[in-house]
Amino acid sequence: MAAYKVTQAKQVDNIGPGSYTVAPNLILRVKPTAARSWVFRYQSGGKVKELGLGAAGIKERGLAEARDIAENMRAAVRNGVDPATILKPKHDTSAMNFENYAVEYIQANQNGWRNAKHKLQWPNTLRDYVYPAIGKKRPSEIVVGDIQKLLLPMWGIKTQTATRVRQRIETIIDYAFVVEGIDKRNPARWKGNLDKLLPNPRKVAKAAGKRKPHSAPAWREVPAIMSKLRTRPSVVSALAMRFSILTFARSTEVRAGTWDEVDLENEVWTVPGSRTKNEESHSVPLNDEALAILKYMAEHKYPGTNRLFPGERGGILSDVAINKTLHAVMPGITAHGIARSSSRDWVAEATSFSDKIAEAALNHKNPNETEASYLRTKFFDRRIELMKAWNEFLNGE
Repeated sequence: MAAYKVTQAKQVDNIGPGSYTVAPNLILRVKPTAARSWVFRYQSGGKVKELGLGAAGIKERGLAEARDIAENMRAAVRNGVDPATILKPKHDTSAMNFENYAVEYIQANQNGWRNAKHKLQWPNTLRDYVYPAIGKKRPSEIVVGDIQKLLLPMWGIKTQTATRVRQRIETIIDYAFVVEGIDKRNPARWKGNLDKLLPNPRKVAKAAGKRKPHSAPAWREVPAIMSKLRTRPSVVSALAMRFSILTFARSTEVRAGTWDEVDLENEVWTVPGSRTKNEESHSVPLNDEALAILKYMAEHKYPGTNRLFPGERGGILSDVAINKTLHAVMPGITAHGIARSSSRDWVAEATSFSDKIAEAALNHKNPNETEASYLRTKFFDRRIELMKAWNEFLNGE
C-alpha cells in the first residue's frame, strides 16, 4: 500500500519511481522511465477501479489541481455519480437544466440498475410529475418551494410514488451540483428541508392503509354525471374525465396519454406497458363518444406537445385539475372511483358480460397464476361490444 510521502508540489517532479498516496483516493505513480501520472482509485459495485487523471508535474497537472479533482470525484462517488464525468465534462454546464441532467444521469447509470423496472420508472415518473414543474430550470435555481409545490398534490394520494419522485429529484440535483462544483444544500433533501413542509411519508402511508376504498358513485348515477360533464365541451379536464370514464382507464394513463398511442382509423388506444400498473400493454377499443372526444382534441391540438389532453403550457394535465372538475359536478367522489369502480359494478349488476371480460377491460392482472399461464386472451372483440354497451348506457339508452 502506498504511503503518504508527497505533501509538497516540488516533490511531484523530484520523487523517485513508485506509487504514492497523496490524498484520499489520489495516487501519484512514477515509472522507472520517470514518467509521472495521477490516478484516482475507488470502489464501485464491490470492485476496485482506477481512473487516470493525466500527466503529473509542475508543467503538467500540479498537486493542488489533482487534489481538487480528487475531492470532486469523491463527492461524485458518494452521490452515486460516475466520477469520470468530473474529469471530462460532456457539455457546457451553463446551458444545462434539470431535465438535461436527468437524461444524462439515467443514460450513464441505467445499465447498472439491477431492477429492470427502474429503467422505465425513472424516466416516466420524471416526465409525468417533475419536468412540467422544474424541468427547464437550472439546478441552482430550484428552491424548496418548487419541490413542495410539485409533490403536494400527490403526497396524500400516492405517497409511495411521491416519495420515490422526491428521492429521484434529490439524486439528479446532487449529480448536477457535483458536476458544476456547487456547494449548497439540496432543496429536495428530506431532512432539514421538506420534513418541515410535508407530512411524514410513513405516517401518511400508515393512515392510507386505514382509508376506505376510492369513493365511487352508484353506477346508476354515472349517466347524470356524464351529462353534466358534457356541458363543458371545451374544457380539457372535463374531456379527459369523460374519456377516462368511457374507457375504464386510470386517470394517470389518460393524463399522460400521447397521440402516438392512438389509432383513429382502427379505433384503438394502446397504453404501453411502461405506463400501466401491471406493466402489460393494454389495447382499449374506442366507442363512439371516446372517438368524438379524440377527434375534437386533434382539431384543437396545443402547439409543441404530443399529449392527448395537455395541461397548462402543454405539460401533463394535473390531478388537481381533474378533481376540481369532477367535484364541481359531484363532491366527494374520485376519478378512480367513477371510471373504474362504478363501471365494474355496472358490468356485474346490469350486463351479461363475464367477470373475465370486465377484468380484461380494467387491465387487471389475473391473481390465479396457473389460469393466467393458460388463459392468454384479452377478449378484445368482446370488449368492443362492452365499450359500445357502456357508451349507450351513459347516453341514457
